[in-house]
Amino acid sequence: MISLIIFALLSIFEPSFTEGCGMRPAFARVVNGENATPHSWPWQVSLRVRGGHICGGSLIRPDWIVTAAHCVYRNPNPSGYTVVVGAHRRRGTTPVQQTFQVITLHKHSVFTMRNLKHDVAVLQLDKNVRLSDKVNTVCLPNKAADLNSKCYITGWGRISGNGPAADILQQAKLPLASHEACKRKYGGTIDSRAHLCAGEGRSSASGGCNGDSGGPLVCEMGGKWYLHGAVSFGTRSCPTTHFTVFARITTYKSWILQKIGEGSGGPNTPMPPQTPRPPSCNDRMGSRRCSLVRRYGYCRYNQYKNKYCRKTCRSC
Repeated sequence: MISLIIFALLSIFEPSFTEGCGMRPAFARVVNGENATPHSWPWQVSLRVRGGHICGGSLIRPDWIVTAAHCVYRNPNPSGYTVVVGAHRRRGTTPVQQTFQVITLHKHSVFTMRNLKHDVAVLQLDKNVRLSDKVNTVCLPNKAADLNSKCYITGWGRISGNGPAADILQQAKLPLASHEACKRKYGGTIDSRAHLCAGEGRSSASGGCNGDSGGPLVCEMGGKWYLHGAVSFGTRSCPTTHFTVFARITTYKSWILQKIGEGSGGPNTPMPPQTPRPPSCNDRMGSRRCSLVRRYGYCRYNQYKNKYCRKTCRSC
């Protein structure tokens, strides 16, 4: 009994706690498309700007979250964001609620708003979250989920396409959709590696809506919950006749682990590249776009300075 108590205390207070990822509290229940029980999805976070909720996200380590790149696209400065864990209401507080400043922001370098591919970002918090059964990390998957997996979406998005944003955290069961079925709805926009689709594809069903962006799609396997998607996009007014589209986390797991400093990321890691030739001194994005990059001060970011706009940013 004493050893169990010590283990429980370590689980709450040890900053490097990771073994309990993907575990939900024993009291958790699911009612499709309705209010979630408080803290039943302990990895759900609220990404905020000036105190207002803008996107969801998922706690993957005590000091790192995953969200969508389009949530942080307009402002790449991490100091503009705070992250709230342990929240249940957007405009309330809970005994386990904690607020953190973002100190590091990594948006996928080839993300574009044009097609919303590579719509993933990781944000580092200024200190470790205090973990418990009510605030916990979600596991990162080692393989893609089967189409018959039990999966859920959570968030504070609009309950209906034209309605207000939800104050209480919402949850809904979403079946995974095949790439072929999703492509029939969205056409060439859908990429089988970048995107994962979920939903029933019919009216009066459940789905993601505005405000759920960046939030988790989690699937259960072996008693644990794994993060398989970060909400990316749907269609205007969020009709459930279409699927919700997510950034496919299995594709980006290696990138996520590399950005948070945990190495290469397992079986989906590409082979190490050969030593590259020295980059040529040119503007891969074109002189016109690179002139805008320089004008608005983006040359201070390595991806533009050393890769896309080397000539205009005077790095060669």
